[in-house]
Amino acid sequence: MKSCAFFTAFLLTTMATPSISQDLSFQFVSPTFGGSSFNSGHLLALADIQNQHTEDGSTQSSTGSSQSDLFVRQLQSRLLSSLSSGLSEVITGAEPGDTDTIVIGDQQIFYERSLEDIRVQITNLLDGSSTEILLPVVDGSQLAN
Repeated sequence: MKSCAFFTAFLLTTMATPSISQDLSFQFVSPTFGGSSFNSGHLLALADIQNQHTEDGSTQSSTGSSQSDLFVRQLQSRLLSSLSSGLSEVITGAEPGDTDTIVIGDQQIFYERSLEDIRVQITNLLDGSSTEILLPVVDGSQLAN
């Protein structure tokens, strides 16, 4: 008798309680596919962590070599920037030369100045590929007008 009363009370309680539901919806997580753009930093951090693992299962140190690699890249960038500023001054400065060839490492830089333009040719001495840059000659009288 007790079990029948309990079952009846349970049945009445579940039938009297309204059921609440909502529509199922799907959203992409990755911002690449239309997900929230606020997820990009988190997803990039996860990808960086996953990329630190090597094939043998060990992890690469993220502080030692990467900090020194970053320092070397920044130093190299500053030195190359200083070198390019010096070359720019030689080619287009107050007392520029007419023609010259400068070799820096495996790069050969040739420039030739005419009345109308400056031709700069950068050649990679390892594979022979070259890039040519043509600059117009600008003097102070043209800038004043």
